[in-house]
Amino acid sequence: ELVTIILHSGAYDRASYALTLSLVALASDMEVHMLLTFEGLRRFTEEHFSEIGEATSESIREQLKQGLEWGIVPTLESQLTEAKKLGLKLYACPNAIASLSIPQNDIMNEVDDVMGVAAFLKLARSAAINWYI
Repeated sequence: ELVTIILHSGAYDRASYALTLSLVALASDMEVHMLLTFEGLRRFTEEHFSEIGEATSESIREQLKQGLEWGIVPTLESQLTEAKKLGLKLYACPNAIASLSIPQNDIMNEVDDVMGVAAFLKLARSAAINWYI
């Protein structure tokens, strides 16, 4: 079965949740494709990936920081590494790249390709599950 995820948010907790959903689906022998767009794409740049950042709600930043320090909250790096090992496919939205003026070489190497909304929609049409985060 196929799962598609559109990650629009750049919030640390939402990116983490998208990766958590990916990991659970992949561990359940599902195929997962994730489109990174706008702030979600900015999150997957070398400069912004690990930071909690301003996109994350101020009300939970301190809890996230403590959870990461204490090892209660998994890091995005560890989640991404595991998800890629299990077969996660990541795509950068070309409109987001252009709109945010993100240089291609700033996008993390784990991102597999650039894919527009029309092509991603073809995947989503045949998916058993579609998530927008």
